[in-house]
Amino acid sequence: MCGICGELRMRPGDAAAAETVRAMARGMSHRGPDQEGFYLSRDRSLALGHRRLKIIDLSTGDQPMSNEDGSVVIAFNGEIYNFQGLRSELESQGHVFKTRSDTEVIIHLYEQEGIDGFARLSGMFAFAVFDEKRGRLVLARDQVGIKPLFYYADSRRLVFASELRALVRGIGSVPSLRDQAVFEYLLLQYVPGPETIFKGVLKLPPGGYLVADAAGVKTGKFFELRRKAPVERAGRRQAVEKIRSGIEASVRGQLAAEVPVGAFLSGGIDSSTIVALMKRIKGEGVKTFSVDFSALGSPAEVNETYWSKFAAEHFQSEHRQLRVSAEDAIGCFDTVVDRVDEPVADPACIPTYLISRLARGEVTVVLSGEGADELFGGYLRYRLERIGRLLGFLARPALLKLAGNLAGNFSNSLRLRKALRALSEKDAALRHVLWASVFSRERLSELLLRGNDFFPALAQRFGVCFSGSPDHLNNMLAADFGTWLADDLLVKVDRMSMAVSLEARVPFLDLGLIETVFALPGEWKIGLFSGKKILKDAVEGLVPEAIIRRKKAGFTLPLGQWFRSEMKELLTGQLSPGELKRAGIFDAAAVERLLSEHFSGRDDLSLQLYAILLLQMWTAKIKDWTR
Repeated sequence: MCGICGELRMRPGDAAAAETVRAMARGMSHRGPDQEGFYLSRDRSLALGHRRLKIIDLSTGDQPMSNEDGSVVIAFNGEIYNFQGLRSELESQGHVFKTRSDTEVIIHLYEQEGIDGFARLSGMFAFAVFDEKRGRLVLARDQVGIKPLFYYADSRRLVFASELRALVRGIGSVPSLRDQAVFEYLLLQYVPGPETIFKGVLKLPPGGYLVADAAGVKTGKFFELRRKAPVERAGRRQAVEKIRSGIEASVRGQLAAEVPVGAFLSGGIDSSTIVALMKRIKGEGVKTFSVDFSALGSPAEVNETYWSKFAAEHFQSEHRQLRVSAEDAIGCFDTVVDRVDEPVADPACIPTYLISRLARGEVTVVLSGEGADELFGGYLRYRLERIGRLLGFLARPALLKLAGNLAGNFSNSLRLRKALRALSEKDAALRHVLWASVFSRERLSELLLRGNDFFPALAQRFGVCFSGSPDHLNNMLAADFGTWLADDLLVKVDRMSMAVSLEARVPFLDLGLIETVFALPGEWKIGLFSGKKILKDAVEGLVPEAIIRRKKAGFTLPLGQWFRSEMKELLTGQLSPGELKRAGIFDAAAVERLLSEHFSGRDDLSLQLYAILLLQMWTAKIKDWTR
């Protein structure tokens, strides 16, 4: 795994800021502690920086890397899992290789097929290719968005980097925050791409490319998931077999490394499937890692300590479990805020950072189960949506009246009210945003000093996912796949693992497996009472029945309790009227009402307060990003 960055000057005779690019690369040393590389084009218009974490071809894979005559140069972040097959094909076509790395395969594939060839890459990647003969720079990002790539372009230059902080250093000043992005972040917990929280700064979208040359900057897509995965009614038994073989092939391919490889093991079906296949492929010596939340006071039904131990004993892995206290978790919070890069209000960043730090003591690569929920339909809202559609959606007034009557009977009625509001909405895109939202529109209008309602514009963007296919459940999965997964979950894993120089691989996001699963009817994945139906069938006999049938849980922290006790001082200090005035984002009186409601125990508003707290602390840090 690596970090890449660079600057291209667009006007003839202008020279790239080489020392600035070097500083950008140094600021990402955690992404690549093993080697630093730098390239300056002959006309000095382009500077590339690279930081390398050595995984494959430890002795000859340094970057930036070029072809035989130096006319094509690449800076690459990621792993290409099918590079051996591509290499053999390219060698048969006359290409000569000087290394054993997957990086060099991209160079020759580009020479052979141009941008169209990127669709043949199976893996996780973000890279910059400089084509001197054509006078152009090409950026590309993997089909799912596993690896990040940010960029800024104006009439004079294009600046890009793997991290937002490095990009800001390259720009030379901290851009202004976008009001719409702040609204979206609070509503969803993340900023959906291709925009970012900063004005003028963009994310290259999954499956996207950018070309910069004398004509300017243009972008496009070399891959579209939904166009390549039409729904088909294949035999279910054949589909189950194809899924199982696809997951196994993916795990086998992602075990390729010249450094130690382990796995995160929560004891859920996703991580257990990966470890079961690692055991089958590798035999003895599988290293697994988990976090023990029991010391945090997590309820037994969501604390996965029992299940991770159960799975480790069943698979006989070399298991390491980190017992975490509230002090441990709170102690790393400032680091989490610092390393999250662009704000992501997902509290699971905390345990992800802790387990990554634990694993990095023994391995350089881990396999993780991200993507399975969005691929196979693991969330409760998918089942509720299916039930609601079968019932024909009760009239909105009746549901809202029911929500009001029931709200007082639950200590945390917020989730109930949200579910009922979502189910009462007839428009599919609006309903999906309501399922995903953390704040209500009414609450946001009170909180934000610049309180424009960007909800309709956001719903319109989601609406693209709900057109063109009659399979509503698959539409929901596609919507989450392109937003929640790419801009929250994968960001969480990438930033928290890279913070400790650990490479995290995600076998469920193999391109062939994705296309197989998205081609299946939604009801094969999501039942009325159970999600991941076809995945459960596919791993039967591989994973213990108790794990297959257990209730879904996650990286659950007792934030509600912490904000009333251990973290109360931090929370009230950071959200004091003075601090809120400094940031200039939130109305102090509205925040005070949120705090009072939470402290009273009337509702658990911990997710909302976490989002505000993280953004407040993040805005205090970004002023130093240009140093």
